Amino acid sequence: MAMQYTIKWLAIGLVPMALSGCLGGTIAQQVAQSILMQGADKATAAAIDAHDYNEKIAAQNRPLKDTAPDPYRIAFLNAGFKQVAIQVEPLPASSIEENNQTTNVQSAQLVQVEVWSFLVGDEKQRVLENARIQGSTEIPPKDQWPLWQIAIGAIDNKQSNNRQPITFLIPPEIGKMHSGVKALVELSNVGELNIARYAVN
Repeated sequence: MAMQYTIKWLAIGLVPMALSGCLGGTIAQQVAQSILMQGADKATAAAIDAHDYNEKIAAQNRPLKDTAPDPYRIAFLNAGFKQVAIQVEPLPASSIEENNQTTNVQSAQLVQVEVWSFLVGDEKQRVLENARIQGSTEIPPKDQWPLWQIAIGAIDNKQSNNRQPITFLIPPEIGKMHSGVKALVELSNVGELNIARYAVN
């Protein structure tokens, strides 16, 4: 309000001066117009603020529509999560048997064998092919067969003169073996080829 009165009195004071030419007509008119425009702008801004405030109050006091609640929203708000109960199921019988078998694994038996002779050519290929067909786990890949030896020998048993011959594989990392040398051979299960593990000097 004080600002409006100030503008009003300034306008009243400047108009006579403009007419009398004390301030130089054009400058006085420009100053008066500027003051009047500033006052008009502030009055307009105040009116707009008052209108916005009244609209906001009216919107807050406006009664809400009496509409039916949204069933999906109600279902979502009332939804909950069931508590998950930990269920402990016994292992199948087959798994228990497999575990028992793995715990009852016996250590492989190593015996000292004296090399008598070697299988070569078709005879060697036939032994390896038969072992592969039977599913032997000791058989190397087919492209490595030339690097492996197959020997025939006898278990070195000084307490018995009856020395049964056995056939066994010799891996290439042991090196080439010859007749009369001895090796530590791992006796395999039935259907598997025995395999030399170490050379005995």
